[in-house]
Amino acid sequence: MHIILMSGRQGNAVSLRIGRRHALSLAIVVAIALGLSIFAGFQLGQQRNQVPPVAQERDQDPQLGQLALRVGELQARLSHIANIGDRVAKKAGVPLTDKGAKPGQGGPAVTPDVAQMDSETLARVLDDLTRQYDHEADRLTVLDAELLTRQAVQGRFPMDRPVDATGHVSSPFGIRTDPFTGRLARHEGMDFSDRIGAPILAAETGVVVSVRSSSDYGNVVDIDHGNGLMTRYGHCSKVLVKTGDVVKRDQEIALIGSTGRSTGPHVHFEVRKNGVPQNPLKYLSKRL
Repeated sequence: MHIILMSGRQGNAVSLRIGRRHALSLAIVVAIALGLSIFAGFQLGQQRNQVPPVAQERDQDPQLGQLALRVGELQARLSHIANIGDRVAKKAGVPLTDKGAKPGQGGPAVTPDVAQMDSETLARVLDDLTRQYDHEADRLTVLDAELLTRQAVQGRFPMDRPVDATGHVSSPFGIRTDPFTGRLARHEGMDFSDRIGAPILAAETGVVVSVRSSSDYGNVVDIDHGNGLMTRYGHCSKVLVKTGDVVKRDQEIALIGSTGRSTGPHVHFEVRKNGVPQNPLKYLSKRL
């Protein structure tokens, strides 16, 4: 390889001869240097165009502040609703038991300063508020159902409660959080909690058409009331009637237990019209 170097001032030329091996090495060095210079220029451009993290956080601060304010308002409202539910339940003498109660916990309640939270923490707080809301909604629905079923004691409605005065509603009819899976599921009856061995009463006069045991209902009794109307009593600890028996309204037909798919002592009470599950409140209260 033949390279000629020119001097700018004196116009002298210097001639260099480089072997093929050295020429190849020189070409590689020049290529590497050129590549590094291009990469350095690209990185510099990226740094100039990139917004500093601090600036980004500063731009998001107004939105986070508004979200934090809303979270604080929701916390206050949720607490207010919970207190109202507790007061109404206490005055009515209705026990609001927790389904799926957690192990004992304690300590003072200190509300976090939501204004100082980042987006990730706020998301966790919102998830927790959603769970609390669902829990309070379930509690208030149970309270409403219990107050309505007590009207059946004061008048002669189509049916009576399947438990005496010591029993209370522990889970309503309809969509609820399943106590085993924690997922939303359809509940085709109402649950009435009471002590083991407490009486289960026939809601209306009828004929016992089935006494059996199953993995879901445990020990269960079905009573036919005519005109396509049937009632079902599940999770019994003991059944006091047999298939073919004629039972009267308010007659003791079984004892409360926790057999089958159950978390504790209660009776699962269903009302079916032509085989279709109905909301028992339509038959136990004036609400139609």
